[in-house]
Amino acid sequence: MPEAAYSSALDHIVFTCVDIAFFHCDRLLLAKRSHYPRKSWWVIGGRMVAGENPIETAQRKASEEAQLHNLASERFQYVGVYSTSFALREQAPIHHGSHSVNLTYQVALSEPETHLIQLTSHEYDCHYQWIQLEQINELIDANSPLDQALLQIVQDLRIS
Repeated sequence: MPEAAYSSALDHIVFTCVDIAFFHCDRLLLAKRSHYPRKSWWVIGGRMVAGENPIETAQRKASEEAQLHNLASERFQYVGVYSTSFALREQAPIHHGSHSVNLTYQVALSEPETHLIQLTSHEYDCHYQWIQLEQINELIDANSPLDQALLQIVQDLRIS
């Protein structure tokens, strides 16, 4: 889609994203995104494309953004759906922001899989952390609506 058309579409539609909460033991993978609309800590994920189902999007995003290839569909456990409104976006005019609905899944990773993760530099500043859930408040601003959305995801995870 041409950039001008996409920018116009963002003014009028709510787009769908699929996010993946990767965890190992009691630690969650958080990555620092390098672009708006979420230029801060978040889980791995991104937009669905036409013709994909949510699990296919999750598998594609795991492969494209974290280099975790061929994760079986049954490993993706549904967490919840979240509505996120962003004040800024990459596309002009940036101050128009955007709105997404995020379908979120969790995936337990093995120790060897945690060492395979390589974040894409065009999406992330390549800085990521495995953080214990009770320490997440140290990374985020609990007064920020977007960080509150991340906290809600963390509360909804079923990590044992």
